Amino acid sequence: MEKRAFDAGLQAERTALSWSRTLLVLLLNVLLVIRVGYTSQNPIVLYAGVMLAVLTMIFYGLSVSRVAVFFLDRELTTQNSIRAKQWLSAALCVAALLVALSSAMSLLSVW
Repeated sequence: MEKRAFDAGLQAERTALSWSRTLLVLLLNVLLVIRVGYTSQNPIVLYAGVMLAVLTMIFYGLSVSRVAVFFLDRELTTQNSIRAKQWLSAALCVAALLVALSSAMSLLSVW
């Protein structure tokens, strides 16, 4: 394969950094979900957190393999990359909703 033309704007590096920042946010959310599930003794939230942790590792693998594509002469926006971004967004939403619902349930139990 041919190398991609030089990009003085460092577009590939910015994209890789944005993926890593998004994965860091997802990892922090997953750790928070697992902690909330463990401390509140809620097995559903705990299992959901573990499943999201596995999903985060899959997204990390996709991110690492995607960096190699940046330097080759390939199309960067494919159906697979769009689906990966949709699944990543859904995982972030689920993690945030689990934390919010668990917090709301703990507040209701205090009252």
